[in-house]
Amino acid sequence: MTLGISDTLTSSLGRLLRPSEHDELLRSTVRLARLTFTAAAASVFLYDEERDRLVFEAASGEGEDRLVGVAIPTGRGVAGWVFQTGETLLLSEVGKDPRFDREFAQSTGYVPEVLMAAPLELDDRAIGVLEVLDPTISTFGEMTAIDLFTELANQSAITLALMAAARSLTRSAHEGLTPWRRLEITLSRTGASDAVVDELIQALSKFVAATSARGVPHAFG
Repeated sequence: MTLGISDTLTSSLGRLLRPSEHDELLRSTVRLARLTFTAAAASVFLYDEERDRLVFEAASGEGEDRLVGVAIPTGRGVAGWVFQTGETLLLSEVGKDPRFDREFAQSTGYVPEVLMAAPLELDDRAIGVLEVLDPTISTFGEMTAIDLFTELANQSAITLALMAAARSLTRSAHEGLTPWRRLEITLSRTGASDAVVDELIQALSKFVAATSARGVPHAFG
């Protein structure tokens, strides 16, 4: 019985640390936000402290195939304003608001008329922003829409916090590992079988050995 519980716990912890699990949960949250408000698009930004940038982590709807991974300064546009002030914002006419960055919106291929944005906070600290473009507010009324949007933002904040923690643990776990071991871990995440990973490692090992014999420098010492 104890062994079974241990195995289950180990499996659950493994999923908790798996980046794909967090990516899917974020995508699901963003899709839920878009569908809830019958919006044209929705997206989640995560704050990258090292670069001082807001990075698109997930998107659904218009521009979703172009946004993930794009980074913007924390002081740019509505997302930057919401991140810095910690205030939820509903703009019914974005074109008339000086905080709206039309140039960036045009670069994504979609310029909204209505926009909602909320800070993602954990322990009173902003970690990102949730945005919804062209939501249907009339279905709920303005106050109810903001309340519902805030709850969705809270859910996204928890997901982002888990993802950030998992990434940090993964980086820490890799510290001190040899380049070969890091390569093996990276290859295993592609979904390739153990046999394929072993074959690739062996082939690369032979190549490195051959180049080393000729005095060619490499990173796999």
